[in-house]
This record gives sequence, structure tokens and C-alpha cells, in this order.
Amino acid sequence: MKNITQYRRNYTQNRTSWFRSKDNTIEIASKVNSYNVKDFCGAITLFKNTNADNLKVDFSTVERAYPNGMLPIIATLESLRRSGINISVVLLHSDSVRRVFRAVNWAHYLSPKQFECSESQHDRHLVTRYFRDEKEQKLAVDDFMDVIIRNMELPRAIISGLEWSINEITDNVLNHSNTDFGGLIQATTYQQNNSIAFAVADAGRGVLKSLKEAIPTLRTDLQAMGEAVKSGVTRNPQYGQGNGLAGSLKITTLTGGSFEITSGSGRMLATSDTTKRNQRQEHQYYKGTLVCGTVKVKEDFSITEALDFGEGIGSTPVDVIESQYEMYDSDCLNLRMKNESTGFGTRKSGSQIRTKIINLLKAKPTYPLVIDWEGVPVISSSFADEVIGKLFLRLGAMTFSARIRNIGMEELIKNLLDKAVAQRLTQAADEETL
Repeated sequence: MKNITQYRRNYTQNRTSWFRSKDNTIEIASKVNSYNVKDFCGAITLFKNTNADNLKVDFSTVERAYPNGMLPIIATLESLRRSGINISVVLLHSDSVRRVFRAVNWAHYLSPKQFECSESQHDRHLVTRYFRDEKEQKLAVDDFMDVIIRNMELPRAIISGLEWSINEITDNVLNHSNTDFGGLIQATTYQQNNSIAFAVADAGRGVLKSLKEAIPTLRTDLQAMGEAVKSGVTRNPQYGQGNGLAGSLKITTLTGGSFEITSGSGRMLATSDTTKRNQRQEHQYYKGTLVCGTVKVKEDFSITEALDFGEGIGSTPVDVIESQYEMYDSDCLNLRMKNESTGFGTRKSGSQIRTKIINLLKAKPTYPLVIDWEGVPVISSSFADEVIGKLFLRLGAMTFSARIRNIGMEELIKNLLDKAVAQRLTQAADEETL
């Protein structure tokens, strides 16, 4: 590959990943994020030039890692593995960071033979997973939205915008990337700063090669990205209207968040104020596409404005509230507790379900909510208090009675719910007398 000598000469400076040819090892240090992926891609270039068939990837000195850095690394290694390269991984010295690698499944997807898949549930994360077809994509999007509405109180427009964006971005992977093993997705909620971050990555052909089918004059990855975020631009109209990235960019930036695309030798980062574009060196080429974004919780965000693509008429998409919780035959919301997967024994799971209930009530402020307990054999008293007791205290007696209807309860559950409300009534009365 041309300029490889010059690249090797520059390679020793200001890098977070490097390749050691003596033992075919890529060492990754310090911080793993989307910006530093370029150094990893440069190390991959040097490895490929050795024609070796064994590669070790050493994360032992990593201090911090983020989904927007880890997902493209995982996708790249999976592509190498499928081409016949044997890959082994060394995890971190730091106990806390090593636990994160295992818990969110980075370790497993980096080296499936070394590390088992984690089956544990996580409060704030949609842990890393593949989606390879429409069925897995829908499940990933549904689980993504469930994590979001369990963990943060959100305006409905934010809920709709997040679901629309993640649907469009994951759909792009299946329809345009030409990868043979789908894409990767991960999301995290940050309650301390009221934001949600997501990342979607693949090891496909990239934005430039995809869009050149429709615009043959494109020459660079940055040119292709510039076209991709325009409304109405698509490689093939039969796969959509070409508004997915344009709308996702508007949704993220109108909330005060950010939107980023990395593909080939280009990287674009957009905020509400600026758009930065970086052309990377030829040897730092990322074979695939990474799309990541941050959405901030903004009460006056308008999904209609975000999805107005210059016609003056925005749309309001069908969202998870309408498709999964609104009853078809009446103006009412329905929550089937047996479908909630967090369990019914702890305050933590109770708090998440209460947050979901509040989001449902806020999304349809004139609708009552039917909470159906059929199929739930037992709950703990702390769970009952966390869901119903605290909900009663927040809404007040009149609003609670008007909007919450508990049905299908076993006698034990009914008694625990009644007890939780009674105790909160007593607490409220005692506080008034102080």
C-alpha cells in the first residue's frame, strides 16, 4: 500500500493503538472512543500487511471505553475472524473496567471462544448485541425503547424521536451496508445529565460505496457523508425516501445533542452550533460505518419540526406508546405486568416500572391506565410500595383514582397494593400534622 513507509514513521506519535509485528499484537491504551478508532484502524492496516493469520488484541492498559469506540472495533475483528484470522483478546488490568467489558458483552463479541455471553440485566444499558435481520432489528429497537422509558422521565416527542432514529439507522444497516453479519447496537441512559447515547456499527461497504450507486460522481467519504445527511438522498428509492440520517441528525441536534458518522476515511460530527469534518489518513480507513448520537431531554422539542424536510409539513410517527400500550377499542392505556421482565421483588425493579407508568401517563394525559396483574403470582411489599405506593403519593388521591385501574390481581397482590396505598396515606397525613 502506498505511503506505508511514511505511515510507519508517523505511527509512533500521538496514538492510542499500535501494532507490534514481533508478536502480532495490537495494543490499545488509555481511552477507546470514536475519535481514537482511527489509531486502531491504522494498526489493523499494519497487521494486514504482514499476511499473518493470528492476531492478539491487548486491552490491558485501557482506562476508559465507550460504545462508540468499542462497536467498530468489535465489527472489524468479526470481519477479520470471518476471513480466517485467529483472534485472541487480553482484557484489562482495571477490575472495574474489566467488569464493564464482560457485563455489556464487549468481551464476548471481541472473542466469543474466550468469553461467554452475559445474560444479566442492566439498569441503564441496552447491552451490545447483533441484529442480522428484520426480526432481530425489531427486537433490538423494542428493547432499546424499553430501557429508555424505564430509566428516565421523557416528553413523548423525545420518545418518538429516539424510536424513529434508531429504527432508521438500524434499517440502513440491513438495506445498504451489504455486510454478511448484520450490525451492532448499544445504548446508555445518563440520568445525571438527562441524555441518552446510542451507537450503531457495521463492517460493510461504507457510505461512499453505497451512495455511488445513485451518485457516481462522489469521490470521497466526506462528500458521501454530506450527501447522506441531506433529505431525499438514497442509493435506491425502493428501500426508503432517504430521510433517515437527515432526520436523525435533526432530532439529535435540535435537542442540544450531537450526531456523528464515521465511515472509510471520513468522520463528521454535528451539534446544534457546528459541523466538523475530518479526513483521515488512507491507512486509518474504517471498513464499515459507525453512526452514533446523543439526545438530550428537552421539554419543548418538537418531533414534527424535526421531521419537516423542507415541505413545511412535518410528520408525527407511530411510536412505542401507540403501538404497544394504547388499547385499540377504547381511549385507554394498558400495561400487562407479566410482560415486564425486571421481576417483582425489588425496589429497583419497582422504580423502573413506576418510571414507565409515569411516561405512559404523560404521553396520553387524558387517558386512564389499566395495570393488568393477571399471570403475576406474587410481588414483594417493597415492590408494591415502590410502584403503587409512591405513584399514589405523587399523583394524589383524586388523580390516582381517576387514572389508575389495577385489574386481574391475586388476593395477596391486592392486599399488598392496598397496604402500600394505606401506608402512604398515613405518611402524608402525618407530614401534614407536623
